[in-house]
Amino acid sequence: MTNFQDRWPNPSSKQLVLKINKSFLRILLLAFLGGLSALYALPSHADGKHEFHFEVSRGDVFYRFFFTAGLNGELLNKMMKSDERASRLSRIAPGDKFKITLDDNHDLKKIIFQPLDANPLLITYSKQKFRFVSVNIQPTEPLTHSTIVISKSLNYDGKKAGIEPEVIDLIIANFTWAMDFSRDLQKGDKFILAWDGGSTPSAIIYVGARKTIALFAYTSAVTGKNYYDISGKTLNDTFDFAGLKYSRISSSFTKSRWHPVLKKYRSHKGTDFAAPKGRPVYATAKGTVKHVAVVRGYGNVVYLSHGTEIVTLYAHLSKFAAGLKTSQKIKKGQLVGYVGSTGLATGPHLHYEIRINGVHQDAEKVKLPKQLSIPTNALSSFKNKAKSLLEQLGIK
Repeated sequence: MTNFQDRWPNPSSKQLVLKINKSFLRILLLAFLGGLSALYALPSHADGKHEFHFEVSRGDVFYRFFFTAGLNGELLNKMMKSDERASRLSRIAPGDKFKITLDDNHDLKKIIFQPLDANPLLITYSKQKFRFVSVNIQPTEPLTHSTIVISKSLNYDGKKAGIEPEVIDLIIANFTWAMDFSRDLQKGDKFILAWDGGSTPSAIIYVGARKTIALFAYTSAVTGKNYYDISGKTLNDTFDFAGLKYSRISSSFTKSRWHPVLKKYRSHKGTDFAAPKGRPVYATAKGTVKHVAVVRGYGNVVYLSHGTEIVTLYAHLSKFAAGLKTSQKIKKGQLVGYVGSTGLATGPHLHYEIRINGVHQDAEKVKLPKQLSIPTNALSSFKNKAKSLLEQLGIK
């Protein structure tokens, strides 16, 4: 009788057969998977189709829809690993719906997943990165939008609504020119974000108790993507070079200057405009009064903030404009004070500073952002699209 040892002459023969068997199984598995990949990765968009609509039936799995749209397994794997919310796609049920949209190159642009028992999930793909928004999204064909309802703060409620920090920063950077987030936001105010498949919103609308501010994206070959109001202008301002009529620049920005009062060399981080005492001084751009103060060295000084990054300073004033106070919104060209020589000054002049993110800049050289406008030949189309979007969202 042949025993087990007779069938396997030596251990090395056993190992050889096991290796052969494992290799054979691996080849079969790869061939099977390759066949599936070939089956499901066939470009189904050969007819130029860019949108695919699916409704889940019993036994369906998401990857079948993904492959039917002509997308590959490598991209699917990347998506499933990119966010924990992607795991919801492995638990689809009959009645759930999918819309898969491709761009002009037939690459993935966005996926809208509408389950029967939960809020829709918007997945966008741009610049090799997936983004997920899953809370409070309302599909309004062909638009998708999400809403941030203020209960505490924009940062807190934006995070709660599943909005990414980069988008929150974008909102703040644009709307700070028109509102004070620490004072103007009230409980119940809303920010509505419209999406058309990009990584940033196609529109951002603030709806408050007293006013509505709507901004719409427009991409220019020269300036890139920016946000414009319904009139076709960005909310930021273009700065005047000086806030007064001056006779000359008596002292420029320099790292080393002989100080006439202190009698020593020190940096001069501003620009001095010579002018007679009492001459009006105006804001060089719209903004918010940050400080109205008396500071040693500066004397009577006004600080204005413009957007999230820029501060302008007006020093040595003989007196402030009547009624000027901290947190007050101010227009470009609005009176802030009068030329004087308070603080460390030998004669009447305006000491003017520009700071960007806390760093002093030379007013004679710095390039400040300018207000942008939609090109005249594109303005009519822009306004029509903006009005149509507001109608879709039910905003007047």
